Amino acid sequence: MPTPNEAIRTSVCALRGNIQGTTKPFMVLSFLTILAVATTLTVNRAYSNSTVGLVCVSAVANSCPAAPAVFTADPGSQLRVRVVTQSIDAFDSYSVAVGVNQSILKVASVDATGGLLQNLHYMICTGENGDPCGYWLGLGPGDVRVSASGMVTQAPTTGLLFTLTYIVLARTAASPIVLFDQVSPSGWSCGCALFSNSVAQKGFMSDVQGGSFANPPRNQPLIGDMNHDCVVNILDIGIIARAFDLREASNLWNPEADLNHDGMVNILDVAMAGMHFDQRC
Repeated sequence: MPTPNEAIRTSVCALRGNIQGTTKPFMVLSFLTILAVATTLTVNRAYSNSTVGLVCVSAVANSCPAAPAVFTADPGSQLRVRVVTQSIDAFDSYSVAVGVNQSILKVASVDATGGLLQNLHYMICTGENGDPCGYWLGLGPGDVRVSASGMVTQAPTTGLLFTLTYIVLARTAASPIVLFDQVSPSGWSCGCALFSNSVAQKGFMSDVQGGSFANPPRNQPLIGDMNHDCVVNILDIGIIARAFDLREASNLWNPEADLNHDGMVNILDVAMAGMHFDQRC
């Protein structure tokens, strides 16, 4: 049985044969060509309008969290964010983009180790000279677009697509981690991930669940709060007094009592605690 596209091409060729000798063959042929292309675009719609399964950012490689994941790490450290599928139809290629605030998180690597598909390709968008995303309308600094191909997975598919490693540059109360896709440099974008199965000759979209990154400033420890009860009082002075005159070499050394970090506990440490007496967290 011919495919829809083959049927269209056959009809167009037959009509072309019938119009030979007409007074306006060029106009008729042009109309038929436009009609064929328009019909083909409808028949060959690349992706189903319905969504299947979920793609998420996760701290683990084998499941999506019930609620959007919240990641945290201190400035100067590295953060690993896993992009995971859950209950997806069988596929052998995918594409998805991950967006963050690059003044807070900077991409260090994109890795498919342990992932479902190993033939990985990606673009890291920097906004600088030579940015590979410069001509992609829906991508900007902080975005990474990842695609991969390989053997067809088994449905329903749950597992790791890839791992992003970020360098944490700054602190923030909250910054989103967004999942989406930009199909081509000038094509449409969606709040989805795109999948294809070349064996079944179909494409489909999945829902996405992003997350967020937060590492707000920590409360500074209360100087002199020796027992960590959020108040400096006589109990704390007593702890310092029990360590009085001890030095780092002592078996009974209490480094927390050395408030000025000079290697000994003396009247200076008692005075520092006294300066914060009755203060609370």
